[in-house]
Amino acid sequence: MKDNDGVLALLQDVKDILYGIALLLTGGLLCVAGILLGGFAILLSAIGFFVLLAGLNNAYQGYHHHTVEEKQD
Repeated sequence: MKDNDGVLALLQDVKDILYGIALLLTGGLLCVAGILLGGFAILLSAIGFFVLLAGLNNAYQGYHHHTVEEKQD
């Protein structure tokens, strides 16, 4: 079972990176929508900014969470 732990950790990292990318895209669209609509919709830009930050954090954590270590047989 120890051999599969690395694969599961890699899949978790890939999931975190993809979730971060989805948040980045969503935050970017909210920012653009808030800018284009103007008025009270500028709140969309503020919300989009925080969603962008969450996406950046998630993608960064997914990328740097685990390291690959080579075993010598």
